Amino acid sequence: MEVKPLRAWRYARALGLRELSRITGLSPQTITALEHGRSRGYPATWRKLASALGVEPEQILEYRRAVGLDASEPESSDA
Repeated sequence: MEVKPLRAWRYARALGLRELSRITGLSPQTITALEHGRSRGYPATWRKLASALGVEPEQILEYRRAVGLDASEPESSDA
């Protein structure tokens, strides 16, 4: 399984922040906070991002774990 940070997946797909925001319905601020580790996100949020990027959520979350960012999933599945 290839593991990369969220921003690297976005760049690899040649997606700008606004384009990923449009595709996922997430605000650019939310995506930026996730990319910089300032937000942990919800499972539904990670699923939206992973789907838009064509990867499994675990491929993004595993990187966060590897670098010591919180990648635990809260109980709520709301975005």
